Amino acid sequence: MGVALTLLTLTATPSWAARPVAEPPPPPHAQLWTPHHLLPWLLGGDHDGRYRPGEGAGPSRPRPQAPEGASARGRVIAAVNHYRGRAGCRPVRGRGALHRAAGAHSAHLSRIGRLSHRGRGGSSPGDRVRAAGYRPSMVGENVVAGPDGPRAAVRSWMRSSPHRAILLGCRYTHAGVGVARGNGGPWWTLVMASGR
Repeated sequence: MGVALTLLTLTATPSWAARPVAEPPPPPHAQLWTPHHLLPWLLGGDHDGRYRPGEGAGPSRPRPQAPEGASARGRVIAAVNHYRGRAGCRPVRGRGALHRAAGAHSAHLSRIGRLSHRGRGGSSPGDRVRAAGYRPSMVGENVVAGPDGPRAAVRSWMRSSPHRAILLGCRYTHAGVGVARGNGGPWWTLVMASGR
C-alpha cells in the first residue's frame, strides 16, 4: 500500500503597503507607513533591508521600462477595478502624473534593491505625486517585487490586508502604475489618490 504525500509550498512575494494618508502629510516624526513589525514575513523582518531573492543578488541598474509598459499599466488598473467593483467601489482612472510618480519610484526601488516607501531624497508618496504635478487630498501606495505580470502583482496585494485596504479604498478616484525591470524584480508600484 503506497502512501502519497502532498507538499504545500507557500511563497511570499515581497511587498509593502503605505497607509493612505490625508495631505498635507503630518510632521516628519509621525509614522505614515505600515510599521515594520506588522509584516515581518514579507522580507525576513526588515522592510528597508536588502532584498536578496538568490545568493549573491544585489541591486542593479534599472533597465528601461519594457515596451509593454502602457499596456501593463492598463492591465493593473483593470485588475484593480475588477476587485473594486466586487467590493462596491467605483473604478479608478489612470492619471499621467501618477504614472510618472509610480514609474520613477519603481526605477528607484530597482536601483537600490529593496522595497521602501521612502524615495529619492527621502520623499514620501505624497511628495512624489505633488512633484509630478498632481494635487492630492489623499494618497496610498503599494509596492511589490517579483510578480511576472500585472495580474500577479495585483493578486499579491489582494492577499495582504494592508495592501487590500489601499486597493479597495472607495475614496480613491485615480491610480498610477510603475514597473521597472532589475535584479529581484520586476519592481511594481501602485499609487492610489484622490485629487483636490
